Amino acid sequence: MTRIRTEERQAQIIDEAIRIIHERGYSALGIRELARQVGITEPAIYRHFRSKDDIIAGILDRVLNMSQKLLSRLSGVESAREKIRLFVQFHFDFLGQHPELTSVVFSENIFQDKSMLKSKLQGILRSRHRILRELIDEAKQEGSIVDVDSDDLAVLIIGNIRLIVLEWRLTDFDFNLPERGQRALRTLEKLIFE
Repeated sequence: MTRIRTEERQAQIIDEAIRIIHERGYSALGIRELARQVGITEPAIYRHFRSKDDIIAGILDRVLNMSQKLLSRLSGVESAREKIRLFVQFHFDFLGQHPELTSVVFSENIFQDKSMLKSKLQGILRSRHRILRELIDEAKQEGSIVDVDSDDLAVLIIGNIRLIVLEWRLTDFDFNLPERGQRALRTLEKLIFE
């Protein structure tokens, strides 16, 4: 039997942890169950991750890598206005393809009393906010966006995304998230673009 490379095994463990959290909740994620689902021993899990929190940190790293995909998509676009549109739609499209990630990001009980995980999640939120704020500032330079505080506008836009995604999650993914995102984006464009 061929041994799986470390990175592949870690990805497999993270995938399975996400699946367990998505299907049964964070409380169902245990090292014994995770090992059983992956088809390895508990000590093998610990060779890859020090703890359950370390596994959650790996999931958050995957979410953070979403920023790289976003930046890559934005890199070839000239107009800041179009970049803002892509920023918003990217989140709806990405999460529409990966609904299981919402089970981690929107499970506040995972982050309670866990400063390392809370800090990592805050870092992700700050990264998204910084990217959007810079796009808003760029659009201001172009004269294509309303002249309001960039930080506040970024919070409003990200808050809108989070609220729609949370609604989608709470309705058991009962509507097409990318389509709903397009509707929200059309409304947002009427409000913020000159």
